[in-house]
Amino acid sequence: MDALVTAALLGSVAAVSFGVVKLVSWCAGRVGESSRRAAHEAAFVAQARAELAATGWTPNHEALYQAEIAATKRGDLLAAARYAEEQERAA
Repeated sequence: MDALVTAALLGSVAAVSFGVVKLVSWCAGRVGESSRRAAHEAAFVAQARAELAATGWTPNHEALYQAEIAATKRGDLLAAARYAEEQERAA
């Protein structure tokens, strides 16, 4: 009977140890994936900004564009038209 209990305890310890190793391995993989994803997103944003800069798009253009969208969502079409006209003049 003691041998059976000892075997069961050793099996339990081995199973828990294996689970802990798998969990730590999974967590380490997630950290690596997260940093890879962040680097990929940063490269994408940098490329998009470079492409926008090459077209002459400025933060002022973006502010007018966002203001036009906000005015349209509010239903203020007159303000949206004014923002659109300012955008065209700025271009």
